[in-house]
Amino acid sequence: MASFLFLTWNGGGATVPVTAIAGELLRRGHHVRVLGHSVQEPQFAEAGIPFAAYPRAGGFEVKATPLNLLTLTLDRRAARDVDDELSERPVDLVVGDVLLLSTLKTLYRRGQRYALLESTTDTLMRVRLRRFGRVLWFLGLPVRKILDGADTVVVASVAELDPKAEADAEHVGPMVAAVEARSVRPTLLMSLSTFPFPRLKDSWQRLLNAVDGVSARVIATTGPSLDPAELDAPPNVELHGWADHAELMVQATAVVTHGGHGTTIAALAHGVPVLVLPLDTGSDQPGIGRIVAQAGVGIALPPGASAERLQAAVERLLHDEGLRQRARELGERIRSYGGRRTGAELLIRAAEHN
Repeated sequence: MASFLFLTWNGGGATVPVTAIAGELLRRGHHVRVLGHSVQEPQFAEAGIPFAAYPRAGGFEVKATPLNLLTLTLDRRAARDVDDELSERPVDLVVGDVLLLSTLKTLYRRGQRYALLESTTDTLMRVRLRRFGRVLWFLGLPVRKILDGADTVVVASVAELDPKAEADAEHVGPMVAAVEARSVRPTLLMSLSTFPFPRLKDSWQRLLNAVDGVSARVIATTGPSLDPAELDAPPNVELHGWADHAELMVQATAVVTHGGHGTTIAALAHGVPVLVLPLDTGSDQPGIGRIVAQAGVGIALPPGASAERLQAAVERLLHDEGLRQRARELGERIRSYGGRRTGAELLIRAAEHN
């Protein structure tokens, strides 16, 4: 059996492929442990995956600023934590989030074999990092050497939505169990971010105003960052703080999302078209919107789109048969990917390769 160390960070969607693939490796009898930020511990405990917080870099708070992610990328405390961990407990393969460049640099210098794990498309992650290579080089991070030093690159997305992916990107598909959605009646599921982005309340209210009177069942889930009582919902909207998306996706005709890769790919895996309304222009959300629109399986609108434009987009999602058919066809292809099983098998081969 091989031994693996996963390196993750408190970034919402970044945790999903780690818990899925690490859990699959454990089920197959391999030795797995995870290093991450202390706030992530309950998620891994619930999944039954051995977890420890970075001793020096245990805390990290996500903020909607590019500087926030740069701080994460440059975190030399986490790099020292990983260096110490590997000196005490060596492993066959380290699996690192591609954003943790300072830590990956430590692995490269140690001669430690490592894999990259991407929670969104390679086009919006590794390819984008290469564009900032000169800036990051001045900050002490030789991006190309670090990225090219990986034994394998596992992308928790699909090639059909990753037009500019590097040639070595291994797409394993999303970490969701999906079936083709079968809506009994037109049903619109709306779910924006669980993170308290600026103007989140305004975005929600404008969206709710837009679906007032839409001839469909409308279900809206606000998540923990916004109390539904703060919103004025029209009578045709079922407004919840939380609901099980796994149950709702199979009933959906269309989905409105902020463009987080997890929710977007889950909807498409069910064969459901999406409307993307980015809340963070500095993240991958606008890029996800562009990719979805270019693939012809959804619509992308700017964050400040009017209620009238939002309503027109929703009506198209519900009634444009060409768009809905393309989404169904893409969903079938997405479901053919192996997800966690394929991801685990790639890492096992990398760990056992001499």
